[in-house]
Amino acid sequence: MRYRFAMLFIIGLGALVQMLLPAFPMFGNMKPPVLAALVLHYALRRDNHDMWIAVFVAAVMQDGLEPGSFGPALLAFPTIGILANRIRNEIFADGLVTQLFLGAVIGVFCTFITMLIFSVSGQRPFHFGGALHALVGSFVIGVFTLPLVSRLIIRLEALIPKRRDYGWQ
Repeated sequence: MRYRFAMLFIIGLGALVQMLLPAFPMFGNMKPPVLAALVLHYALRRDNHDMWIAVFVAAVMQDGLEPGSFGPALLAFPTIGILANRIRNEIFADGLVTQLFLGAVIGVFCTFITMLIFSVSGQRPFHFGGALHALVGSFVIGVFTLPLVSRLIIRLEALIPKRRDYGWQ
């Protein structure tokens, strides 16, 4: 229960950080995918129930706090969670190379899904040059976001006190 409460607190803190971070013009006006990194971290390290809680809460926060319609995160985050949960026994989740690769993948995937939904719905026009710039920018930002977020979560969860057993009945 403590870890689930900590997970929800960290997701709320991640949403706040993601909203306060500026968009980087050099990277196609992309923000770091903090909430997507949180979803991936919990999908690789928690059971199915906690993964679905993290996916739902993070997706609702992502779509609710970003301009535009609901949908991109509600489509992207469950896909990330399901795929990561399926391969978590085959990969070394704490490896730096694995985290760099998966961070790049989630950055590009979330950006692609967002561009696809916004262009199909007519909310934003699709320009090939701008889309390519945003995809390359999200690739670079995703590479650096996941390892940083994962290390911070591990350190924050290490601060949670363990339950003590005194042997009293």
